[in-house]
Amino acid sequence: MKRFNYYLSLMLLLVFTAACSDEFDQPPMVVPVAEHTANMTIAEFKAKHWQDDRNFIDTVTDNEIIHGWITSSDEDGNVYKQIYISDGTAGLTVSIDQASLYTKYRIGQEVVIPMQGRYIGKFNGTYCLGIPYWYEAQSVWESNRMPMETWEAMAELNGFPDLSKVDTTLIDLSEIKDVSDPQVLLKYMSRLVRINGVSFEEGGEVYAETNDNNKNTIRVISDDDGNTLNVSNSQYASFRAQKLPMGIVDVVGQLSYTASDGFFLILRSASDVIEKTAGGTKRSPFTIEQAIAGVNTGMRGWFGGYAVGAVAPEVTTVSSNADIEWKAPTTLDNTIVLADDPECKDYTKCVIVNLPQGSSFREQANLRNNANVYKTFVKVRGEAVNYMGGTGITCAGSYETYILDVALTEMQEGFESGSIPSTWTNKAVSGGAKWSTYSYNSGGKTITCAQFRLTSTSSQPIESWLITPKLNLKDARSKIFNFTSEVNNTGNNYIELYLLNSNDPTTATVKVKLNPILPAQPTGTNYSAWTSSGDIDLLQWADGNYYIGFCYTAPAGSTNTTWCIDDVTFGMGEPAPADNRADFESMGDASGQVGNFTSTKGWVATNCYLFEGGPAGCTNPQFEFIGYMTDSHSTYAKAPTLNGKTGNEGKIVSPVIHGGMKKLTFKYGAPYSDKLLSFRVDVKQNGNVVESWTESKSEVVRQTAYTFERTCNVSGDFTIEITNLCPSNSATTNKDRAAIWNMVWDPAN
Repeated sequence: MKRFNYYLSLMLLLVFTAACSDEFDQPPMVVPVAEHTANMTIAEFKAKHWQDDRNFIDTVTDNEIIHGWITSSDEDGNVYKQIYISDGTAGLTVSIDQASLYTKYRIGQEVVIPMQGRYIGKFNGTYCLGIPYWYEAQSVWESNRMPMETWEAMAELNGFPDLSKVDTTLIDLSEIKDVSDPQVLLKYMSRLVRINGVSFEEGGEVYAETNDNNKNTIRVISDDDGNTLNVSNSQYASFRAQKLPMGIVDVVGQLSYTASDGFFLILRSASDVIEKTAGGTKRSPFTIEQAIAGVNTGMRGWFGGYAVGAVAPEVTTVSSNADIEWKAPTTLDNTIVLADDPECKDYTKCVIVNLPQGSSFREQANLRNNANVYKTFVKVRGEAVNYMGGTGITCAGSYETYILDVALTEMQEGFESGSIPSTWTNKAVSGGAKWSTYSYNSGGKTITCAQFRLTSTSSQPIESWLITPKLNLKDARSKIFNFTSEVNNTGNNYIELYLLNSNDPTTATVKVKLNPILPAQPTGTNYSAWTSSGDIDLLQWADGNYYIGFCYTAPAGSTNTTWCIDDVTFGMGEPAPADNRADFESMGDASGQVGNFTSTKGWVATNCYLFEGGPAGCTNPQFEFIGYMTDSHSTYAKAPTLNGKTGNEGKIVSPVIHGGMKKLTFKYGAPYSDKLLSFRVDVKQNGNVVESWTESKSEVVRQTAYTFERTCNVSGDFTIEITNLCPSNSATTNKDRAAIWNMVWDPAN
């Protein structure tokens, strides 16, 4: 007891003494300083060690030092046992077997990481720093979470957290669609990104549901073009019970990736979802008044206004109303002037939009050639900047446009851009899901199509529409509508085709079901063959403007059926005549042996092989790089292949062709390991050469498709001859073998 009283008295004395002191000795602030300095960027480091494998592990042997600022936080429980860093060139995931990492590794903290002797690899496609782990189920090494002690031994803190160093990359959902491209994965995986102008398809629901198997809840954001991205939310997130916003939002998050799920987003907190008040999206664009007020402030997004004119000729600075032609047609086609009022003639209330030369925007929107655009509403995506002395809208990268109420007399859409075109309507009437695009490789050719894919059981009926732009049936030179389609899996899920007088099927007063040819649904999980719709004649509605809508329907409880459409055309006239392409496919079965072959129309291949396109992994006489016939998804092309033995060289000779020619195009390549190719193409009339071209390559990449394309001016009847020039000059060995396929030409008239 005495000892206790003694200690108590001493403590009271110390407290009293401290209380009488006016000043305290503050502990010094120790600023952490990294021992090493980065000698390569994260982008360089990732590219150097990248492997396409789903799982791998690699030891860094060179003196490679990277650095980055932490962009993630697990404070709110949605990021789990990971740190994300970025140096502005790329992002990188660090996998650590430790929770509550935010207490030491806060957002904005710079870390320097000497990588020599450390590990980089993949775990289910996620590219990350970790430690080696043997995945016995697949007999492969992979990157797994490292102990906290390992991470602390390799990570050097440098300075205090600085939020200004956090790199947030603005992206569109369309930029991350092609997950088969390693460059897309390297560029975007693990980046902190911002995606503007999207909405949650489950708006009004909670961020995450509770469940017994610890599975995250997937919510989906979508943009105006039907592009989607999964957002993964943990039931342990502090914001899991909050409601998802119903309207347009901007979303910030860590862009993550796995081989099984593709890209998905991880929110750091609920504040990563930023509700928009108004403007900037295609559904709710900025007004022209907002654009003028926001000039040079970084205002970017969609702007909308009425087309009221164009800049007058020889005007470089707009300073009066006389500098604008307030009419249509205009003299020039390189600008369009937009206003909030279709009757506006006050230049101070307008913006000037440059129409890039050669762009579809100029082709469709200029008032010189499209007087019907005058006083219609135009939406354009870009940035508000100073332009020609006033306010303009321009875009530093891709220029996207949306023009309302412009009826097309021709349309040809193959969805090659990788997204649903902005001029199409993508509307979910019920069920919430929309159409998207999908790309895959088939026979050495990338096929991109529009698809509606149902991957999980739907709790409610689905009705989802993909609707063309407005079509001018009255003035179109052809009233024929075509498309191709395919389907996989069986079920009671369908697509139907309708003619509509509105791009809103819920309000259309004309809604006529059409009768295209559609593929039969296959059994199992196979895809059907691509099937042509046949010619759908719209002549009886040639009194005005209409839309064509693809409608996907499915009852509640449906699952796992995908419909795809491609090659949608309208007003393009009859298909090209059959005699504007070589019929190599009728030369017989691919033999893989040198011989002579004749087609049904009279094409003769002498001293040639006959090869054929085929699926991945095929072998001689089929080759994947030859691929399909032109405009086909199902029939492989035949390729007569010129033998390169001097004195016995291969030759292809056409029959007499009528109608002249203004362009000749075909594919060629080397099926075998030949390094040299050289052949001559002669166009003859009455036995005389009127056009001659030599195509030579001194370093051929084996089984790669090259394109031959030449323009000419040949009238009347002619023949085509292709002769191998045998650049190796070998009279005893088969060399320099050049495969030729998919030959087409444009008639002169």
